[in-house]
Formats: sequence, C-alpha cells, structure tokens
Amino acid sequence: MQEVIVRSVSIIALAATLAACAVPQQQRPSVAISAPFDAAHAARLLQTGVNTIKGNAFLRQRGGGVVTCAGSTVYLVPGTEYAKQRMAALYAGDGVSGLNRGQNNPIFIPESTAYQQATKTTKCDAQGNFMFDRVAEGVFYITTTVNWQVGGRNQGGNLMHRVQLEGVETSNLIMTGD
Repeated sequence: MQEVIVRSVSIIALAATLAACAVPQQQRPSVAISAPFDAAHAARLLQTGVNTIKGNAFLRQRGGGVVTCAGSTVYLVPGTEYAKQRMAALYAGDGVSGLNRGQNNPIFIPESTAYQQATKTTKCDAQGNFMFDRVAEGVFYITTTVNWQVGGRNQGGNLMHRVQLEGVETSNLIMTGD
C-alpha cells in the first residue's frame, strides 16, 4: 500500500512539473534606447539652482476613494535624451504626464546604472504632498508610486510628470491618472 502511495505522489509531482513547463513564461519586452546616458548633462541638471517643484500625487479608486503617495519616494530625474526615451516606453502618451499600472515594465537595452543613480529623491507626506527645493533650470521627470491592495491584490500604479524650469520659478504639480 505504501508503494502505491509513493508512486501516486511521484506521478502527481511529475505531472505538475510537466504542466508548469508547458505554460509559456510571460516575458518582459525589451526596449532599445538609442541615446547613450549623458552623465555630464545629468550632473549639470542636478546642481543647486533657484527653482522649486511642489506637488501632490494621488489616484482615484473605482469606488471614488482617493489614495495618495503618502510615504512613497518621489524621484527627480534629469531630462536627458536617455531619460526621455525610457519615460516614453514606460508611460505611453504625450510625454508630459502618464500612468503605468505595472503591465509595461520593459528591459532597457542598454541599462545604465549611472542613470539609476543620477536622481534626487524626497518622500510624500501623509497628504501626498512633496517638494524639491533649489532645483536647477532645465527639463526633469518627476515619478512616484501610488499603491493600495484590494482582496490581497495590488492596485494603483506609477505616475510621471515632465517639468521644464526656467529662471526663478516654483512649479506646482498635480499628479494623477485617468
């Protein structure tokens, strides 16, 4: 009897393994970035300036509730050509603002570790407000995450907004999705 049970368990394990192999793995798409990362341009944009970026980030739930970016990191990404191409791949649309619900997370070729490090960060407060002070002139991408769970499943997404600063300016953003 014990031999029959062991054989049955072995057959079930083998069948489960074969079934898992038969299911095609969902692959992340690859996106080629044609512009090299310009570290010197990014460094110039990250120098101390006279501008301020203030903002608020939130998403509205289907039932009408509002969830903010409270506690999430907000990234100030220098607007290099490399960054522009990455943002276009992540946030379909006009390149000025966008929402990525996590379905489109490609592998970038080439991947630049210098790009990953060339940012400034801050945190959203409890009301979803954030601020970057003493920002240089130029183009920047602001990104953050607004997430919540329903029934054990993640909902929400990542928000992006393009900002161009000139002179002494305070830019006030409202970041939200459709």
